[in-house]
Amino acid sequence: MIEVKKIPHKGRGIIATQDIPEGALLEVAPVEIFPFEPKQTIDETGIFKYYFVSPSEYSKSKNANRYLVFGLASFCNHAEKPNACVEWVENEVGLWAHLIADKDINKGEEVTLFYTNINEYSDAQKFV
Repeated sequence: MIEVKKIPHKGRGIIATQDIPEGALLEVAPVEIFPFEPKQTIDETGIFKYYFVSPSEYSKSKNANRYLVFGLASFCNHAEKPNACVEWVENEVGLWAHLIADKDINKGEEVTLFYTNINEYSDAQKFV
């Protein structure tokens, strides 16, 4: 349903390999939580580009936990009007990221997310 491809001027991204209806589950991926630590250096590594922050946590404090998703969702590029979202689901096995189509996505279209912490990207580029 989705695959990683090189996106001009962006690097890697996710492309739909078939038409995807709104509400479709695109991926279920395991997640590791990195609790925020003031002396943390994760933002100064290449991992910065691939972790998520929870919108509800981030709106309260920029010192929110970091969530590393072990799946294709971590390659979704940012869009101001994205066509997908991540739902966080916890069960007896652990935390999971469900990548879900927020609207119909056409075959060949890029699957995008809204980056909650997009304002941090310009600062982080000096480290990566």
